[in-house]
Amino acid sequence: MPNSHSHPESLRIETQPVELFQSRLHGICGSFDVLPTQQRRENVSGHLSVAQFGGLDVAQVGLDVERVSRSTSNIRYDPGNHFFLILQQRGRAQLIQGDAAIWAEPGDMFVVDATKQSTFVYGGEHTLQLSVHLPREEMCHRFGHRIFGGLAIEGDEPMAIAMKAVLTKLMTTDDAAVLPHTVEAFYSVFGALLTERSLGNGGRLNPDRAIVQQALTVIAESYRSPSFNSQSLALLTGVSLRRLQRAFKVTDETPHDRLQRFRVEAAHQHLQLLSMQQDHVSISTVAFEAGFGDLSTFYRVYRRYYGRAPGETLQVE
Repeated sequence: MPNSHSHPESLRIETQPVELFQSRLHGICGSFDVLPTQQRRENVSGHLSVAQFGGLDVAQVGLDVERVSRSTSNIRYDPGNHFFLILQQRGRAQLIQGDAAIWAEPGDMFVVDATKQSTFVYGGEHTLQLSVHLPREEMCHRFGHRIFGGLAIEGDEPMAIAMKAVLTKLMTTDDAAVLPHTVEAFYSVFGALLTERSLGNGGRLNPDRAIVQQALTVIAESYRSPSFNSQSLALLTGVSLRRLQRAFKVTDETPHDRLQRFRVEAAHQHLQLLSMQQDHVSISTVAFEAGFGDLSTFYRVYRRYYGRAPGETLQVE
């Protein structure tokens, strides 16, 4: 998709410390935690820019990290007053909010509510996304309950194609007199899409993705129990284990892998918090609170994901 202030093929990619990139991201999009890959734990190669078109802020975010998340602590520090319309421009990412999840390919879109937790998983692949910042008051006034976070929009939907065409016009026009009318056209098309969804005519979520969404909700509610496993997940999701495993192929993970990753990420975030607060809580307590049944498994999984022992996180974060 064209961008009047930086074309995707000519973006200025900079390598910078994670802390600096995270600070710059905060200044543009709000408070998020940036988790780098195991191979590049201190740096991010990416691009950040923002421009205003007819009163709408539009940011471009390019990065090569493991994931970016917005937690309850981020929200307390920086209450969200926007919705974000995320347009995947290059690469592939898993976008998660609440019980909604999508593996976004170029052209796909996802609506994020900044007042709620969200996670963007990149797996170290260099990706590029467009983020349209939609003022909450304006959106709620126009669309009421029809606007919500976790709305997945596949790129080949007719309304999605129309919305991307209007965004392209918005970002490439040089006529200031035309901009307000183009913004209004964007809101009109977006409103039509939301109305279509509210009437039940636009949802094209395939059965596998629907199962995965339900499973992600179950994981978030149950992962802290060490006895909770893939079989438990299938039972609470309402499908057989074999059906659950087939559905998870759309995520390139098994149910066991996703549950394990959820637990280790929760433990990692807990350790990061302890290191900042200098609290004295044992690593075993952190592991068991995250749902690991034994320490040896926790240490093995933690090292595989983060390239170091849990105790090192307490010392270096």
